[in-house]
Amino acid sequence: MTDILNSRSPRSVLVAENSLYLDIASDPNSVSLLDDLDAMIVPHSVMPAGNDVQVAAVRELLSTAGQLIPGSLLIKNPYESDVFEFSEHALESFASAKYHHLATVAKLLGAKDVQFEDAKIERQTTATNGGIRAIIPGFGGADADVSKEFARKLDDRLEGRLIFGGGAPDPEAALEYLSLHNLATNQQLRSLVEMRTGSNPIQSYRMTLSGTRESDANLRAALSIAESVSGKKGVTIGASFTREVTSIRSIEITTSIEF
Repeated sequence: MTDILNSRSPRSVLVAENSLYLDIASDPNSVSLLDDLDAMIVPHSVMPAGNDVQVAAVRELLSTAGQLIPGSLLIKNPYESDVFEFSEHALESFASAKYHHLATVAKLLGAKDVQFEDAKIERQTTATNGGIRAIIPGFGGADADVSKEFARKLDDRLEGRLIFGGGAPDPEAALEYLSLHNLATNQQLRSLVEMRTGSNPIQSYRMTLSGTRESDANLRAALSIAESVSGKKGVTIGASFTREVTSIRSIEITTSIEF
């Protein structure tokens, strides 16, 4: 099953109610949606109208994880193989994961102190406690309300300060960790490894990372499902997720590291 998913792992999955899936499959205007293996629609339990092997593999994976729930929109975690997140928690979950992966890399490089400083969320218009702040777009309204609520959720997930015992850097272990979590091409993190390698290693570093870069394609795939399916048979898919993704342009997380 894992080999099948790894060869064409969907970026997002909608577990459709059986009646909704059959409606999509029987409608000439929407049946083509079932051919998309990136933004994948799977029936909860009825026989699929196509891609039988892929659908069976995805359903087994989600069932094992307790996520095979009718009406659920799930998004692949960009840092883990074959792990999906419910759409309503995805954006802050992925941003938080990026921060904690950075912290783990810093630990492997001998860090003593990793401290979250700030997260800038574009399109939010008010500040919240805990270091989350905004780039003001010039107007408020519903987008500002959505961004403010998202800032609160992200703030709840970010650890303010992580203290380690320090030690000698292990660049090979750090690079292996980046590869394991699909971050091997992140130039900022690779540069951090390089600056802790060899003579005169860096002792202090303040870094700002995008919290959305790796997840962007997966989020857009889920958004395409939500926009394509919502409205059929009166169904609304991923409403809160859609509001967040269309209201928040970017998340930038700033962290300071002491070695």
